[in-house]
Amino acid sequence: MVSILVPVYNAAPYLRKCVGSITGQTYTDLQIVLINDGSTDGSWSIMQELAREDSRIEIYTQANRGVAATRNNLLERAKGDFVLFVDSDDWIDNVTIDYLLKDFASNESDIVTFQMTNIREDICGTYSRERIIALFLEHASFNGSLCNKLIKRTLFNGLRFDETVSYGEDALMIWQVLQRVKRVSIIKNIFYHIGINSNSLSRKRLSNNKFSVYTVWNSICEDVDVDWPQYSQLAHARFACEMTLILRDAVKSGYRDKNYIRPLQDVIRRDGHYITQTGISTRAMRAFAWLVSHNYWLACRISRFVW
Repeated sequence: MVSILVPVYNAAPYLRKCVGSITGQTYTDLQIVLINDGSTDGSWSIMQELAREDSRIEIYTQANRGVAATRNNLLERAKGDFVLFVDSDDWIDNVTIDYLLKDFASNESDIVTFQMTNIREDICGTYSRERIIALFLEHASFNGSLCNKLIKRTLFNGLRFDETVSYGEDALMIWQVLQRVKRVSIIKNIFYHIGINSNSLSRKRLSNNKFSVYTVWNSICEDVDVDWPQYSQLAHARFACEMTLILRDAVKSGYRDKNYIRPLQDVIRRDGHYITQTGISTRAMRAFAWLVSHNYWLACRISRFVW
């Protein structure tokens, strides 16, 4: 059985399409769990209607607690051999589960990753733990998203999403899960489709909460320095890249709180040279990283010309 877990927050216009893509799977042995995280737009009423239409759907509601707490609640209710997370404003192709389970059977993998966008064909294959750790740190063909990975449920045993982290909690969980895998498959198929709900639990506009990604990558770098020292440069390069991306969003939105900006600048100034050494970013990103780490306010003025 496969448990498909859906956190719901103000997704009323998209929920039927999302759940319909799940109930319409060609593979039918599914546990479908939806948790309403304090929605105010009628999502709960739609969830009740959907549950009446399909006995495989389990629905629960809670006061608003955020995405990490909601995902913990979902995991606690999962009973399947495999777990797939789907955001409530997204949808999946109807052959997704069937195809992924066949890959599990043929490659004896612990995780099968499918795609949201096109990737290079030569990236596809089955990888050992050590190689997939490197690919995760590169964060291109294998990233920290939960929603494009079918994962053995036992890999989550004893793990919980960090509820103090409001952005990047999925990447931190994937990092912890990867420490337990033997084999991971990457396939080229685009089975996951991203909606446009700006109220989604995981896609809120820039706020102080988004800066919690600092905690995520600082923790990952500390782990790598101890357990995977051969990848330390790569991890610190990724840390600097992730901080650059957050500052890019801050620049675009005119964010002005220096207390949140300065720690990210410090990381880029300390680790930014690893971006060039490892070659994991574009020249434009490297230029912007240097600029925003040395003069955030100048970056705010001229960023449209350099990014």
